[in-house]
Amino acid sequence: MNELGARLRRARRAQERTLRDVAQKTGCSEAYLSQVETGRVSPSLASLKKIAAGYGVAVVDLFSDEPADDAGIVLRRAERRRLSVAHSSVVKELLVARQSGKKMEPISVTIAPGEGSKGAYDHAGEEFGLVLSGTLELQVEHQVFRLSKGDSFYFSSTRLHGFRNPSRRRPTVVLWVITPPSF
Repeated sequence: MNELGARLRRARRAQERTLRDVAQKTGCSEAYLSQVETGRVSPSLASLKKIAAGYGVAVVDLFSDEPADDAGIVLRRAERRRLSVAHSSVVKELLVARQSGKKMEPISVTIAPGEGSKGAYDHAGEEFGLVLSGTLELQVEHQVFRLSKGDSFYFSSTRLHGFRNPSRRRPTVVLWVITPPSF
């Protein structure tokens, strides 16, 4: 069983909940959740967010242990927690040592050429971003913005939005800050 599935199963069992309980809360089938828990299926990031909420855990807690720095002030590059989902070429790295209790969620998002969010979505909160390298196509409702290195954006996350890297050769890296935290 993979570590993600094992952590989900431990969280569910610690709460003395059944797969049926969690399935009702997440909108996923019991069979699908069982396959996730046993490592036979890797959920998309969108599904993982729903699943984590249904299990009552933060997505970030499913990927790695807390870093050793007790003060939580500095996070070394080598200690960043990577949030990568199977079958996705978008890698997110948390830029803070401890996410719990924070009001903002700063992440480094690396988007492979031609890849992106695979559709538009919305959620509570606000988002800020700064393109560090490459090109980003940001869709907010019916508008598409093409951003280059040094360009920034800010919008309400309740607006339908999505993103992609239009390049065929170069990855795009974005410093992205979300509030409230979603991982």
